[in-house]
Amino acid sequence: MKRIFTLIAATALTSAAVAQTMKVYTGHVVTSYAAEVLGDVNFNNGTQLTLQGKTFNTSDIDSIVVDRSQAAAARTMQVAYANGNTWVTVSGDVASLLNIAVKGDHVSVVATPETAEEITYALGGTATNGSFYMDGHYKSTLRFDNLNLTNPDSAAVCIDNGKRINVILADGSTNSLTDGAGGMQKACFFINGHAEIKGAGVLNLTGNTKHAYASDEYTWIKNGGTTINVLSAVSDGLHVDQYFQMDGGTLNVSGTKGDCVDASCTKDPADLQNGQIIINGGAITMDVAAIDVKGLKGEKDVTINGGTIKATVSGDGSKGMSVGGNLLVAQAEGATTLINMTVSGTTYKYTDPITGLPDSSKCRGIKVTGNYTLSGGTINMTVTGKKAKGISIDGEYKYLGGTTNVVPE
Repeated sequence: MKRIFTLIAATALTSAAVAQTMKVYTGHVVTSYAAEVLGDVNFNNGTQLTLQGKTFNTSDIDSIVVDRSQAAAARTMQVAYANGNTWVTVSGDVASLLNIAVKGDHVSVVATPETAEEITYALGGTATNGSFYMDGHYKSTLRFDNLNLTNPDSAAVCIDNGKRINVILADGSTNSLTDGAGGMQKACFFINGHAEIKGAGVLNLTGNTKHAYASDEYTWIKNGGTTINVLSAVSDGLHVDQYFQMDGGTLNVSGTKGDCVDASCTKDPADLQNGQIIINGGAITMDVAAIDVKGLKGEKDVTINGGTIKATVSGDGSKGMSVGGNLLVAQAEGATTLINMTVSGTTYKYTDPITGLPDSSKCRGIKVTGNYTLSGGTINMTVTGKKAKGISIDGEYKYLGGTTNVVPE
């Protein structure tokens, strides 16, 4: 203990002359302190050491290292995955707010209710039997930088704090997440909260139990450089509660047994844009073959103001787009709206699970339960199969502009 005290004192004395970093090692967690802002060092009967509000049991400290490396950026936790040798580095200013556990390549962190500033969780590296779990009470940023993570048992990444989560795909990075089959997880990548996705990187998703991606509140793709590839899913590619919005970027969905993009209502009917899909730009490509499957499925309204949507959908009862409310296809100023669909299949006959009576679902290019307004853009559609149709509308149709080409007519 005397040696540790001497080391810390020497660090404080020399920090003014030479920038130094002190690192406290406890297991596979490194707490990083910039010496010039370290502040007071408190010892408690030789059994505890407190640094910037973080108390360590001295029996848990493996080592303390002082060097001239750059300290971890403020308000960050970094996870460097490496099969069997994953390390976590946390900045000293937030260490007291985070309860971190590392078991092999599985990392979990829970932020305390006292957290009052946004923390960035930066993940990178590779693990074939690893995961990341985060919970807390404050909005956060999740950054992927060449992350390749497979969890054979459950979700690869699970964010459980119910707040706004900035998901940043580092520019130029390629990231891949895969979950295990037969688990209890909702998705390979799950966010309990509202996700805002940005960054000029690539995210590949494989869902072996249920959805590839799911969120319990809205998901918003905000950046034109973002690319998300759903490679396969046992259920939906993207399953989003509240609403799904896309302003730019690229979304490719294939190999799903469920819908490509499904926006469902939350339990609170007052939630903003509940059950809606809003497409303002970007490119969506969907290629799926399954019974009663949908390309885009909105439980309520679907609004398309721009962007390119290409859907190749096949299977009895399948639909390129299913709209539970009203559909608006428009073309905003300076934007291009182009929808190309190839849909094939015949009638899907089944027994209604609620009534127990026979029911059926017909194959449609676009099925609208409410009203349909076309005010701009171009829709090209080829629909084949017995009793299949291009566009089916239960409500009113209003034409204000745009072009529709359906083959056969």
